[in-house]
Amino acid sequence: MAMADTLLRPFRQAQHWLAARPRLRMWLRVLRLSLFQFGMGLSLAPLTGTLNRVLINELGIAAFLVGSLLALHYFISPARAIVGFKSDVHRAAGRWRTPYLVLGAMLTYGGLATAPFSLILLSGEGYLPFPLAVIVCFAIFFAYGLGVNIAETIYLAIVSDVTPVEERGRVLSLLWVALVLGTIVGSLLIGELLIDYSHTRLIQVMQGSALAFVFLTFLSMLDQERLKPNGELVDFTPVRVRETLGESLRMLAAQRPLRNLFIVLALATTGFAVHDVLLEPYGGQVLGMSVAETTRLTAVWGGGMLTAIVLTGWLLWRGHPALRMLGGASILGVAGFATISLANTPDHVGQFLGGIALIGMGRGMLIVGGLALVMGLCDRSHAGLFLALWGITQALSQGVGTIAAGLARDIIGRMSGVVASGYIAVYLSALLLIAVAGLLLLVLSLRGQLRAEQVRSPWSSLEQVNADQIIF
Repeated sequence: MAMADTLLRPFRQAQHWLAARPRLRMWLRVLRLSLFQFGMGLSLAPLTGTLNRVLINELGIAAFLVGSLLALHYFISPARAIVGFKSDVHRAAGRWRTPYLVLGAMLTYGGLATAPFSLILLSGEGYLPFPLAVIVCFAIFFAYGLGVNIAETIYLAIVSDVTPVEERGRVLSLLWVALVLGTIVGSLLIGELLIDYSHTRLIQVMQGSALAFVFLTFLSMLDQERLKPNGELVDFTPVRVRETLGESLRMLAAQRPLRNLFIVLALATTGFAVHDVLLEPYGGQVLGMSVAETTRLTAVWGGGMLTAIVLTGWLLWRGHPALRMLGGASILGVAGFATISLANTPDHVGQFLGGIALIGMGRGMLIVGGLALVMGLCDRSHAGLFLALWGITQALSQGVGTIAAGLARDIIGRMSGVVASGYIAVYLSALLLIAVAGLLLLVLSLRGQLRAEQVRSPWSSLEQVNADQIIF
């Protein structure tokens, strides 16, 4: 017993020391919460930065099919409103949200762990005929998409439950950064692991990333919600039950300036989304980059995005208008897609990387500027509602952009007989969409439809925003 007391004494002293510093204890809890987002980013890296390239480039699968598989989770995003509403009802009754999160994490893990077997199913090396293999792949990616939507919705709701209102903006901004950092670290690490590439190696790496996601989720969420012996929550505080999806859409329809802004932002998001599936295959087919090299492209893009998110947040805090940020996003997007369109030989890899960084910066500036402008235009009592709808709109736009880009690449590439032509046509179309969105924003501004109050922090009410789908 004396030895046990001696061993436990430093831990008791640390507990007493932390008990006297509640703010530090809260931020240590937040850092543990951020492990979930970091793990989510880590698991996304091989899915959106490696598997797409291998399926399109090495196996010759149509980009339309690959884009449809990877974009499936975007079209499941409206389910977030239903899941969030149900969990709010449970929480308001004093019950916990964690079972929803466990279900979402299990589905996400199952999808991540089985997704790499699409290499075998679609390559013809398996026992299933191709049409049946496609159906199985869609089932795998549907399970993954449903899991991600459930897990992220409940995770952000729990974050909202356990963090003080006055600190929530800073907490959510840290969690967004953790998500991007997870993707950057994941792409760099996986790039190193795939230097000696083989299909078996990729399957092992992707299953390892799925295990890492589950482990980090467990560490992040352990004991965040605690139950009394009678099944009620410890430290229970009532929550406001969010509106249903139908009620939210009716409120949006009545807000003309917001409705117009949503349309323009959806157009810009569709333009930015066309690179999601095609950058890595373009690097492999046109620029002769290896699988490891194209996997690291996600780190370049993520670095640009992270830089823009921090810079835009600082500019907003300094009092610069959100509309100016959106103008900057349009300029960066046009410059980025113009740069990669001109990088069409192996000698232009450096130029290609520069264009990717510009696209990442433009996307980051569009996200933060769009958040701030939506918040400035809407009634603050309904900020969370409209931001949730904005998140769903962005997700659906990304899904449309991803699938349309794959289809256009397949059709134009086949008609022209030149591999690069399909990619370049898509990139130029993206450039045009972003430019048109920028011009429409200018027109709306000149007509006085985007007069918003100044928003110095774009991070308020983000617990209802689907950060994983907006960023990726």
